[in-house]
Amino acid sequence: MVQPLVYCRSSQDLAKSVAQELAIPAFHSNVKCFNNKELVVSLGKSFREVVVIASTTNHDEWMELFLLLDALRSAKNVVLCLTYMGYSRQDQQEENESFGAGLFSRLLDTMNISSCIILDNHCEPLLRTPTRHISARRIFEADISKKYKPDYVAVVSPDIGGAYRADLSAKSLGCDFAICNKAKNVFGKLKSMYKLGDVSDKICVLIDDMVDSGSTLCYASDVLMSAGAKDVVAYCTHGVLSDGSIKKLEKSALTEIVLTDSIAHPQPLPEKFRKLSIASLIAEAIRCIL
Repeated sequence: MVQPLVYCRSSQDLAKSVAQELAIPAFHSNVKCFNNKELVVSLGKSFREVVVIASTTNHDEWMELFLLLDALRSAKNVVLCLTYMGYSRQDQQEENESFGAGLFSRLLDTMNISSCIILDNHCEPLLRTPTRHISARRIFEADISKKYKPDYVAVVSPDIGGAYRADLSAKSLGCDFAICNKAKNVFGKLKSMYKLGDVSDKICVLIDDMVDSGSTLCYASDVLMSAGAKDVVAYCTHGVLSDGSIKKLEKSALTEIVLTDSIAHPQPLPEKFRKLSIASLIAEAIRCIL
């Protein structure tokens, strides 16, 4: 396989690791910015077949990806690997309200994409483009099994929505399973939380698709410690980590927060955080498509 790889600025380190796994060349796009912050994306050469790796945590990253895909409009085969798909949390269609997950899926469907790879998306991919949905669950489970004995562990979902994911990991690891159920106020703010399942004297492993503000994980760790847990750690695929979240998580009862490198962070994260690489997982998914 000689199909080259092109990456957006937000995915530079991960893309280079994936290219190394696949033994293919990696190229970066050239991004220029006008005074009014309008972006222009160009490529130094033409590509007939190409793999694109990107992460879209904000508006600029989405726009850079769309412009890069437009620059590749003459390519015959474009495989897009979207390690984090922003706006996927807007997955409910309410009257007179935006439906972000559907909108950005429709926009991607208009681009020159042959197939798509998405990692632990918050909702089921809504793309019409052939899509392969992959998960970091296997990487997390391998790490958990190396660190802890199953008899001393309870895998915990921090909310009802992630219960299926956490239950699969609990069964795979052969350990107990519990859920933290959330109650929210009319404005969607977390109001209270309680646990379902016995976690006494257990090392509680919270598993979730993302951590943004950190409020859910902080609440859950407090609830679990109050219920007699011995320790609480968290495994989250996407470290969105919005403003203030890192300090909040550092002060929490969590002893460790494990993330993947699906989202790059400009500054090194504190000691409580640890990252696992998904390069081999992405490379395997790309091999299955090409």
